[in-house]
Amino acid sequence: MRVKTDAKRQAILSAAGAVFRESGFAGASMTAVAERVGGSKATLYRYFTSKEELFVTLMFDAVFDEANATFDMLKPSENLRRTLERFGASLLLSGLSETSISVRRNSISEGWRSGIGEILYDRGAKRLWSRMADFMQGEMDAGRLRAVDPWMASMHLRGMLEADVINRAVIGAKVDMRPKYLRDHAAKAVDAFLRAYASASVCDD
Repeated sequence: MRVKTDAKRQAILSAAGAVFRESGFAGASMTAVAERVGGSKATLYRYFTSKEELFVTLMFDAVFDEANATFDMLKPSENLRRTLERFGASLLLSGLSETSISVRRNSISEGWRSGIGEILYDRGAKRLWSRMADFMQGEMDAGRLRAVDPWMASMHLRGMLEADVINRAVIGAKVDMRPKYLRDHAAKAVDAFLRAYASASVCDD
């Protein structure tokens, strides 16, 4: 029975993902999702109590596991530059997926109206980038980074990585998604970050 229940839940999430991509959060409805999955709204509400809960669950199921895998790359090593470059390239690759871009667009367009934006931030971006801040603190303690606010340093790195790539994709502008370009972009962002925050020994690597 558990397998059947999980399969039904995944079918609902798959249908909901299609509806949200086509109609946006505001235009989507539980009725449309039920019609897409081929069931009743009563069945839908046994799994998800509201459109908001369905949306948030979909966002995390679709994006959070992959994002966690990227942040798992943040392990202390003697080569901070390489670690951050690998992280940055992976962050860009996953962030440019159709699902990730859809999450951002819906969060921006609807988050401030329904409170979903704050939920997504607290459960998603804040949790993930807190892992980066912890990593930064460790690198500061090891003397590879200057002792500054680790959260602010993390946000500066995020901004450098996402600028002119993720931001352009969100508004539908053309983005070069070739892996080599993303690696080069990440390397340049990391270089700029290290020039601002790294100790002299790391900058010379």
